[in-house]
Amino acid sequence: MQALRRFIARRGRPSTIYCDNGTNFDGAEGSLKRLDMDLVFKYSSAQRISWKFNPPGAPWWGGWWERLIRVIKQLLRRALGRACLTYQELATILCDCEAVVNARPLTYMSSDGADLSPLTPSFFLLYVREVGVPDCDVLDAKALDKGCDFHKSCTSV
Repeated sequence: MQALRRFIARRGRPSTIYCDNGTNFDGAEGSLKRLDMDLVFKYSSAQRISWKFNPPGAPWWGGWWERLIRVIKQLLRRALGRACLTYQELATILCDCEAVVNARPLTYMSSDGADLSPLTPSFFLLYVREVGVPDCDVLDAKALDKGCDFHKSCTSV
């Protein structure tokens, strides 16, 4: 439920959530179903979230978002290797990975610089075209080289 709250705080309230049949999603949907929505509507303009679950025997239905999870894992492996991070460092790296995934083109990219920019997920989320903080990346690269100072028991990532 806290992850859903953070998502809504960052991206706004979704009208529909598509997900697999994980117990965390099922539990969140069940908790929200038990609410007295008439009371919620009386004091706010929030609308009920519609949950769309994959069929239980069809794990391939979520293939397109599972592919994006694979991209995130590959980005983390390339950026971190075997580094051991604090919670805040990991949250920052994950935000950077999110920015990379949301900057991928969804439409044709022309080699002509005068053509229109391709549509990206970031365009729909933020209407911002610039992604990344290269000046901060240089400073963080030096900090990641220090090794595992946070937990001496951390031997692998």
